[in-house]
This record gives sequence, C-alpha cells and structure tokens, in this order.
Amino acid sequence: MLINIDHKLANCLRFLSVDAINEAQSGHPGMPLGLADVMTVLFREFLRHSPEHPHWHNRDRVVLSNGHGSMLLYAALYLSGYDWHLDELKQFRQKGSEAAGHPEFNVDKGIEVTTGPLGQGLANACGMAIAKERLAELHGKDVFNYRTFCFVGDGCLMEGISHEVASLIPKLVRSGLIVIWDDNEISIDGKTDPWFEQDVKSRFRSYGFKVIEDVDGHDFDQIRVALQQATTYEGPCFIQMKTTIGKGCAMVEGHAKAHGQPLSAEALGLMRKSLEWPYPPFEIPQYLKEAWDCKAAGRKNHTHWTWPQDVQVSEHLYAWLDQQPLTAMATRKSSSLVLDEIAKIDVHFIGGSADLKASNLTGLSTSEDINGLNFQGQTIAFGVREFGMFAIANGLALSGLTPFVATFLTFVDYGRNALRMAALMRLRVIYILTHDSILLGEDGPTHQPVEHLTMCRATPNVYLWRPCNLQETVAAWVDALQRSGPTVLALSRQKIAEISHKQMKEVAGGAYIYLQVEKPQITLMASGSEVEIAIKVAEHLAGELSVEVVSVPCLDLLNEMEQPERVVRCKREACFVIEASSQYSWHKWVPSDNAITVDNFGFSGKISDLREGFGLTFDQVVDKLRKQWACIK
Repeated sequence: MLINIDHKLANCLRFLSVDAINEAQSGHPGMPLGLADVMTVLFREFLRHSPEHPHWHNRDRVVLSNGHGSMLLYAALYLSGYDWHLDELKQFRQKGSEAAGHPEFNVDKGIEVTTGPLGQGLANACGMAIAKERLAELHGKDVFNYRTFCFVGDGCLMEGISHEVASLIPKLVRSGLIVIWDDNEISIDGKTDPWFEQDVKSRFRSYGFKVIEDVDGHDFDQIRVALQQATTYEGPCFIQMKTTIGKGCAMVEGHAKAHGQPLSAEALGLMRKSLEWPYPPFEIPQYLKEAWDCKAAGRKNHTHWTWPQDVQVSEHLYAWLDQQPLTAMATRKSSSLVLDEIAKIDVHFIGGSADLKASNLTGLSTSEDINGLNFQGQTIAFGVREFGMFAIANGLALSGLTPFVATFLTFVDYGRNALRMAALMRLRVIYILTHDSILLGEDGPTHQPVEHLTMCRATPNVYLWRPCNLQETVAAWVDALQRSGPTVLALSRQKIAEISHKQMKEVAGGAYIYLQVEKPQITLMASGSEVEIAIKVAEHLAGELSVEVVSVPCLDLLNEMEQPERVVRCKREACFVIEASSQYSWHKWVPSDNAITVDNFGFSGKISDLREGFGLTFDQVVDKLRKQWACIK
C-alpha cells in the first residue's frame, strides 16, 4: 500500500496503541487499529481544542462510548500535546497509571468522561450537547458553541440505552452532536449479522438525525468530507464509518480475535513490515511528532471566559425555611417546594422526570420544558427513559450544570448503572426518588421498593437522604448541592405528621437526637415516615421505658461520624431501628432481632394493611420493644 503522510500519522496511533497493549499483555487492539484513520483526521483537522488549556469552557468534547478502545484515545491525546508522558502509556492498565483499562474521567488529561459500559457514552455525549444549548442561552452563543463528537461501536447500538437517548435527542439538540459509528460488523462473539439489526441508518434517520452513509473509514478524503458535512449541519448527525477491525495487522484484520487480546509477536512483526514502520516499540519519529502536535493551533482556538460564582443557595433556603408554617405533608411535596426555590436563583440548575412529573412533583412554577428546542427553560420531559435520563444527567453534570432526575424509587433499578458511573466520577447529580416504601399501597409489590435504600447506601460515594419533614428535606438539598458526588433523595408519597424542627446544624449532620431523655435505656432510630411512629412510641412508653429517638435522614453520614456515640448513646444491643425497608443497611447499629423492617416483597392493599402485615403499626412496635427489652434485661 502507498504509505503517505496521512497513513503515517494514523499509524502513530496504531503502533502506540498496540505497543502499549502488548506491553501490558492486556487490552483491545481491534478498535484502535480500525478507527485510527478517523481519529487522526478528527483530532488534527476538525477538533477545536487546546491541549495546554484542557479545561477551556468551549472546547469540543470527544467521548469514546466504546471505551474498551481506550488506548486510541490516550495515544491521540499524547500526540496532540496533552499532559501525557510516554511512561504512562508504557504502564497501560497497570496500577497507578492514568492509562486505565477504560477511560476514567480526568479533564486535565483530556478525558471527558468515564466510559466502558456500552451505550452510556452516547447518553453522556447527548447530555453534553444539551448542556451546550442551555449554556449558550444563558451566556451567549459566541461563548458556548462547542461540538460533541461521540464514537460508538456495534455494542453501544445494541444496548437499549441507545434507543432511549437517540429517540429523544433531536427534540433537545439544535446542532453540534456528531455520532461516529465504528461499523466493522464484528463483536466479541464474531460476525454481528445473526444478532444485530439490519438497518441502523434507518433507525437513526427515523429519530430525526442527519445520517451520512457508507463512509469508508480508511479513506482520508471521505472522512474529511463526512466530518465537514456533520459539523455544518443543523441538528444531530450520525455518521456510518465503514471500518475493518484490526486494520493494518493482516493476521487479525476483520476477525473477532482482533477485538480483545494482544497481538502475537509474529503478527506485530508482520504489521511493522507491511506498514513500513521500522521503529522500535513506543518510538515516534520527530517529524511525525511535530505534525501531530496541536498546541499551537490550540492557542489560537482558546478564548478566556470565567464561570459565574456559585449562588449561595443554602443561605436562601435557610431564610426561606424560617418563613414556612409547620404542617403535615409528604416529603415529595416538601421537596417540590425546595426545588422551586432553587430554580429561582440557580440558572445552572436543570432536570426532569421520567414521565412522572405529576407524581414526583418536579414541575417548576417558573419554567417550561426545553423539549422543542426552547432553551429558556430548566426542565426536560425525559419520557419513560430512566436509564437514558440518568446517563444524560451525567453528561449535564460533566458540562458544568447541576442536574436533577426523578422517578419512583423502585425504578432506580433501570438507571442503576448510570448512577454507579456518576458515583465513580463523583458527579453532582441529584436523584429525586419518590414513593419510597411499601407504604404507597395499592400499586403492589412491583412498585413497592424493599431493597433499594440498601442498594443506594451500599454504593460508594452515593449519599442517600430519607427525610421526615420539611427541615430535613432542606438539609438534604443543601447537602446535595454542596457535595462532589451523587445524592439520592428518597421521598414519601403519603403525608407525614407535623414533626417540629430542631437545630439545623444537628439535622445537617445526617443523624441527631430528636427526642432526648436523661438516661436512655433504648435508642430507637428511624428515617423518613417511620420517625413519626418512633416519636409516638417513645412518648407512649415514657413512664415504663426511657426511649431516646434518633432521626437518621442520612445513614451514610452517621456511618462517617467521628463520635457517633454523641448521637447513638446506647450500646448496640439496646438499639432498635424502624424503617420500611430492608434491614441490611443497619447491621452496624442494631442486632437483627431489633430491626423493625421490611425484608420481603410487599402486596397490594391499603397502607394500614401493609403496616400491619410488616409489623409497622404503633401497637406492634410498642409490643416489639417491650418483648425485646425483656430479653435484653
């Protein structure tokens, strides 16, 4: 083959990728080899970026949804002039190396998002594109007009999340979203024909994407024409890049074995010979390094702009809270009042619900939906798309906005992996998850969460709040807006009785003594709607047992307390918990016999029937404490 300058520049990516994979004896060479030509043209000729200013607000974003091909991205960033060193590439997939097995969010290094679970990168890119539209509305189209380029593989398009987000995006994005499909017809198990749809292009065309078909992903002129068309098109664009997996390595070209295993020494030797690459591993000739370097062009691209200072939401909410009457209400209602106050003062606050706005109470009085390309609004109607919604929210957060998303707590299962990715990246995403227990009643066990509080609490970096009144709801929102990481707000459907306010500093700590006694014999802990029962039980037993009530709106914060004995004053064997959820979260604090919890699926029925069926009535809790106290004594 004719090895011209385009091929030589692309081969820099190919050999850095396979050399690093072979050094690690672990990785996926097929995709880097197949997409090297496209990535070369994109980075060198179309991408508006500045390697010396990786946090530049208006930089174009590159998302590798098929993140197993991570070495391709690392090689392009290294050659472009980002803060990468050759030794890091030599330590690919090794402990401590920035060149992780899949890209891990690090803007300093040019990595925009953590990817790997297929399809989510596409949703993240969609969030970034939506964020650009909203930021341009707020700060000017001359300040925010970046493009988002997202690479997807066949696996990304097989995942259901691709359908969720792609069918929504044309109603939310005017321009600047370019999806590049690495169409090589190969996945891990072989040729994709037996298990992949027949016409991806028609699918995306039906959604409303501009589709550019049948681009030879190894013809540099065709790649340039396609990218030029895509970057000038009004609306989201989908490019079919026909590529060959393992391109350049004759022994694996076009075969599934190129996908996920290092090349043999023989295959790599033949590849060096056929591509006329006489250089040893990791060596790039100086003239090619200079041709790849994007720093000078980046200085011309770069513009200075300073993000506005964060608004003091906490002060506003505390002052607002002081003016609110004490009344019985569901905590989903409490949250809706707080939500409205935040939206009034924080223009970077944005979010929506999975077709449950009326149930989650997440409509904003001051805002219309942005669907239909009205970017003056702060809410998004996501439709019934929990997974897509959660992953889009990650893209919004990565772009400088503060997103909230809402559904029923039991449906967090649908979006669970995107929540996990938010936790990995420590993104400030706020999940409003209502209908938080079996006490939603007649909808039955399909809608009644049992294990979900435990699942969220067990996820590193996730903080779950289950408030019992307006004050605790305010504390939860303030904590969520200040936290680097995701927050789950588990909120009740049913009203909770008036529960008076305490010192905000104590409440904000996540656990505090609500009803204090001089010498407690029992500590009775509760969260959310069960705090009401705990207070009544303690007051009823006052002449018989000395019961101290601890409200625990955020168990995660209690678990982190340096001196938890100041709040939980009894020994473990004298501690009890009431929570309409699984007991597994509480084993650190209470023995299993002292857990008044829900450890099986619910059933359809009135709330009173469910309370009685799971031992959560006032009388049942009183009897439980008496019997257990007799055993403890």
